[in-house]
Amino acid sequence: MPASTNTAILRLLLALVLLAPLPLGSNRPWAWSLLAIAVGILLLVWCACSLTGRARAPVPLKRLLPVALPFMLVVIWAFVQSLPLIPLAWWHPLWGEAAQALGLPVAGGVSIDPAMTHAAILRLFTYAGVFWLAVQLGRERARAREAIVAVAVAGCVYAAYGLAMHFSGWERILWIEKWAYVGDLTATFVNRNAYGAYAGIGVLCCAALFMHALRPPRPGETRRVFDLTETMLVRALPFLVGAVVIGSALLLSHSRGAFLATGFGLFVLLLAVAAGRLVRPRVVFAVGLLIAALGIGVVGVSGEGTVERLAYTVAQGTDHDREELYRLTVDAIEDAPWTGHGLGTFLPAFRMYRDTALPAPTVWDYAHNIHLETAMDLGLPAAAMMALALAVVVATCMRGLVTRRRDQIYPAIAIAAALLTGAHGLVDFSAQMPAIAVTLALLLGVGYAQSWRTAEG
Repeated sequence: MPASTNTAILRLLLALVLLAPLPLGSNRPWAWSLLAIAVGILLLVWCACSLTGRARAPVPLKRLLPVALPFMLVVIWAFVQSLPLIPLAWWHPLWGEAAQALGLPVAGGVSIDPAMTHAAILRLFTYAGVFWLAVQLGRERARAREAIVAVAVAGCVYAAYGLAMHFSGWERILWIEKWAYVGDLTATFVNRNAYGAYAGIGVLCCAALFMHALRPPRPGETRRVFDLTETMLVRALPFLVGAVVIGSALLLSHSRGAFLATGFGLFVLLLAVAAGRLVRPRVVFAVGLLIAALGIGVVGVSGEGTVERLAYTVAQGTDHDREELYRLTVDAIEDAPWTGHGLGTFLPAFRMYRDTALPAPTVWDYAHNIHLETAMDLGLPAAAMMALALAVVVATCMRGLVTRRRDQIYPAIAIAAALLTGAHGLVDFSAQMPAIAVTLALLLGVGYAQSWRTAEG
C-alpha cells in the first residue's frame, strides 16, 4: 500500500512538472500561482499519507538538512528583506526619498518592492516542494527511471510540436500569435533561450537513457545476441532518436547560449558516466564519438541560423548591451553587498542604475546572468547560502557516482543538468522560468535520492 501511494503521488507530480511548459513556460503570475498551489496540495497529501502510514518517507530529514538549512536561511533573509521592522539604515534608499516626497512616514524595508519579494519566496517554496517530493518518491529505482523517462518523452513531445509549428510557418504559441522571436522555434515558451535550455535538459535525459541501456550485464548475467539486438533497437535507439529530434529543435531556436551549454552538459554527462563506471570506458568513448558525429550532422541540417549568430558574436568580439548590463548590475551589488535590493526585484531596482549606456527601448527585466542577479537581489551572504545549497546537492550526487554499484545514471543526470543550467545562467535567465526550475528540481531530487547505496538506506 505505501509503495502504490508513493507511485500515485509521483505520477501526479510528474503531471505537474511535464505540463508546466505548456502555459508559456508557466512564466505568468496565474500560471506559476496555479503551479504553486498544486505543488502545495500535493505536499499536504503526501504528508497526510505519510503520517497515516499510507505512504513512505524513505529519506530521513538528517540527510536533507545539509540542503535545507542554507536554503531556509535564504528564505528567512528574503522574508526579512520585506519587513519594515528592520533598522532604517538597512532600508532601500528609495523608501527615504518616497517619505520626503510625500511628507509622510512610509513602511519600507530592504526590498524595493515587498510584494515582488513575497512572490519570489512563493516560487522558491514551489521549487523546494518539487525537490522534496522527488527525493522522497525517487528513492525507489523504478520510480526514478519513470521520472527520467517522463522528462525525456516530454522533451520529445514539445520538440515535435515546435518543429511542426516552425516548418508549417504558423508563428503561434498554442492559439496565441507570437509577438517576439518570430522565425525562432520556441515551442510553448516565449523566449528562445528559455526553450533552448529546456530542450538541452531533454537532450541530456535522452542521451543518459541511451547510455544506460548499453550498460554491461551484472555479475552472473549473460546476454545472447538476440538480447543485444533487442537492447539496441528497443531500449537504446528510441532515446538516441529522441535526442536528435530535440537537438534539431534546439538548434532551430537559434539560441547560442543554450547550444553551447548543452554541449557542455553532454561533456559533463560523459565524464560522469565514465566516473561512475556505468558503462565500459571504450563504450563511453564510442558514445562520445557518436554524439559528436550526430551533433555535427544535426548542426549541418538545422544549425545554420545558430552558427551564423555564433560567428557574428565572435566577429564582434563582445555583446555591448550585455556587457553594460553586467557592469550596471555589479554597480548595484556594490551599493548593497550585504543586504541586496530584495529577492525578485531586479526590474524596479535596476531602473535606478540604467543609464545612457543602454539607450535601446528594451525592458531589462532580468540581468541575463542568474548568478549576478541573485547577488544583487539577496546580497552576497545570502547568495552564497543559495549557492551552497545547490553545491551540496551536486556534491552528494558526485559522491553517489563513485559509491554506488548501480543506478549511477540518476546522479549523473542531476550533475549534468545542474551544470548545464548554471553555465547557461552565465548569459541568460532560463533557470528563472518556473517550468525549467521545476524540471531541474525534479532531476536534482531524483539524483539526490539515488546517491546512497541500498545498504545505507
